[in-house]
Parts: sequence; C-alpha cells; structure tokens
Amino acid sequence: MNPALASRLRQQIAELRSQRARLEYQLLKRRRMLRAAFVERYLSTGDGKRKTPAYYLSFLREGRTVQKYVRLEAVPKVRPKTQAWSEYYHLLARWVKLNQQMADVWRKLGQAQADEPSTDENG
Repeated sequence: MNPALASRLRQQIAELRSQRARLEYQLLKRRRMLRAAFVERYLSTGDGKRKTPAYYLSFLREGRTVQKYVRLEAVPKVRPKTQAWSEYYHLLARWVKLNQQMADVWRKLGQAQADEPSTDENG
C-alpha cells in the first residue's frame, strides 16, 4: 500500500470529476442543432473558379456522405445550427476522453491502496 500515491490520485480524481461536471453542464444546455457540417466551397464553373462561395451541408445518410446545397438566404439560419452541432460533438469527445482518463486513475488508485500478496503467507 502506498498512502502518499493514493492521496495524490484521490486529488487528481477530484479535479477530473470537477472538469467532468463542467463539461456535463455545457452538454446539457439546450441547443438548436443541425447534425451536419457547414461547408463553404469555391467550386469551378465552366469559366473557372467561382468568385463567391457556394454553401453546402455535409452529412451522413445510410453510411454515405451527402452534400446538400444551402441557398444564400438560408445561410444565417443554418450556419449557427451546424456550429452548435460541432460544439456539442467536440464537447462530447472531450467528455469521453476525460472518462477514459478517470478510469485509468481509478485503476491506479486501486493498485496504490491494495497490498501485494506475499509468498510466505497462506491467506
């Protein structure tokens, strides 16, 4: 048993738990989202490269990537919803990574608190 290491690990777990609580608070916020990426492209036309961008929503449908054209008038409504989705998705990825980190520290804590069996004792 290593009490000093166990104490440091408990402190680390407490910090990770507070980070997770902050992330969960952000994840629980209400959002208007559109599960797609907002793409700005300067596709070439018959005369060459466009001077103004064309906007698309890029998303998966039945395992395939689909790009749907977004009219210029709809851009102010659509872009914030896709940005909200992107923010949510990144927060969720951070939450998953943080939970994996916590699981590792919990395992280390268990090892730090446990005594190793000796070969000369019988139970």
